Amino acid sequence: MAETRTQAEQQLVEMGFELSLAQFALNESNNDVADAVTFIMNSSPKANSKTIAEELELPGYSLLSEPEKNYEKSGISKKELGFAKTGAVSGSGISASATSHFVVPIAPLPEQNLEKHKSKIGKWIGSIGDHSKKINDEELRRWGPIGSQTHNIVMQYWSTTRMANHWINLRQSNQTAYLRYLHDGYCEPIPTAWVYNRKLAMLYPEYYVQSTGFESPGEERLYYVLNHLQPYDSRERHVQIRPLNLSQNPYAAVARGNKRMTLARPIDPELQRLYASPHDVFLSGNVRSHEYSRQVPHKTYEARQQALHALADGIVHGTDHLETMLLVDVSGSMMWDPRTGVRGPDGIFRIHDQLSNIQLVKNLVHRVLNHMVPRAQREHPGVDGIPTVTFATTAAFVGNLTPALFESDWNRKVVHARNFGGSTQVMQGWQTVKATYFEAMHKLGHGYRHPDFGWQATPGMPKLSLLVFLDGEANDMDEFELELMGETWAYVTIALVGYENCPHHHSHAIELERVCKFNPHVEFHDVQGRVLERLLVEDLLKSVYPVDPPDYTEILSPAYEV
Repeated sequence: MAETRTQAEQQLVEMGFELSLAQFALNESNNDVADAVTFIMNSSPKANSKTIAEELELPGYSLLSEPEKNYEKSGISKKELGFAKTGAVSGSGISASATSHFVVPIAPLPEQNLEKHKSKIGKWIGSIGDHSKKINDEELRRWGPIGSQTHNIVMQYWSTTRMANHWINLRQSNQTAYLRYLHDGYCEPIPTAWVYNRKLAMLYPEYYVQSTGFESPGEERLYYVLNHLQPYDSRERHVQIRPLNLSQNPYAAVARGNKRMTLARPIDPELQRLYASPHDVFLSGNVRSHEYSRQVPHKTYEARQQALHALADGIVHGTDHLETMLLVDVSGSMMWDPRTGVRGPDGIFRIHDQLSNIQLVKNLVHRVLNHMVPRAQREHPGVDGIPTVTFATTAAFVGNLTPALFESDWNRKVVHARNFGGSTQVMQGWQTVKATYFEAMHKLGHGYRHPDFGWQATPGMPKLSLLVFLDGEANDMDEFELELMGETWAYVTIALVGYENCPHHHSHAIELERVCKFNPHVEFHDVQGRVLERLLVEDLLKSVYPVDPPDYTEILSPAYEV
């Protein structure tokens, strides 16, 4: 297997492609050289078509990555090249101009030479007509006719994930690949059944991980989307990215985390003077240092700022409404005491001068509730708390947490909940959040439940602003990030809590930064070590509330102290 793969890479390099591009193309085409060439030609207008034509022994026939520009030079008409434009995709909001693509990636071959070249370029010159019928039949079976409920959900998913152009182009230019992704469910939202049977979170066999670099189907699918979606800025160069897993590249993963760790900066002394509180949790524990930990400066991407501005505009003008919830990680890793030492995934034993993550999160939840509940009461005067879901191996809706009864609520609803401790399954928590929120919205006439894809939003449904506290050790984090790519009704703020100077924490942070760059509905805040809590709460709530977040005078008011 390894020898065949190496030979395939060498063939592509000899054709004039860079090794990294050859490796990526082979990953996308099951190590088939002909399919890899097709993938490169469909993906890159700069592919070396002359070299390919010579390698395939096709004298007089040029592979044309840009047929419209080159057809006059070749003496072949546009019609012969197969240059075509399709119409708009029904129900997707995609214009006809956005769906322009090339149907045939190679100039027609003489009939008498077809069999000769078929053996060399394999599936590349496969029967387009047969695949078209298979694709149409499979789409009809899975989605129903154009305009049906399921078909509209899928087209909305294409539009929301900014994958519409990719799927349309692939459907025409590489039908074999498109049919494979269609069968594997890449073109659709994640079915709810897959969440509960953990289909996307199941780890791949070791040989597959070594050959592809992907640990799970969820990770592979997430990076496929990230690498093929339409960038917000068309001028931006779309650089292919891949995960860096501890199981396969432990030294590289730790080095990457250590590199990010060097970005941490001391908190400004004036901010420390203003925001420091004697009730910051690490000051009340058996922690040697009373200094606040360095933090990596927070970054909000321009697309996120624009999304929050649009949401704020809708709220101000009454066309949008916002509800809030909390999602809290209560898994076993949250309980670890770093003062006694924690062994990381790389096998190194580290001691950290801070309290457990759950103790910090408890204090942070108490602080945010002091500001969130009064805002909820402006919309719903009878409300006394914020709806909260906890998750570990399973998830539970624990009801409303209230600041007035916080200690009893926390101990009774969180600590003594049936799911306290265990592994980290964030998708279980997310599904419980969705079910709880949509059931409440459905009573008000919003949303509906699809038999395969679960709850779906309807026009005019209030948006959810979800604040998540977790430590980054989720087994299905890739699936969670992939799910959020397709949601338009939820705005998610993630507080990633972790140990000071821990490379594994920073590795998780890098993965979240990538997703936030591509998804304006997600923002994450890095929280490590001994935390200046009131300053962090102010930053978190600016993300939760695009309109009327608490300012520093409210944050520093003794009335809101824990």
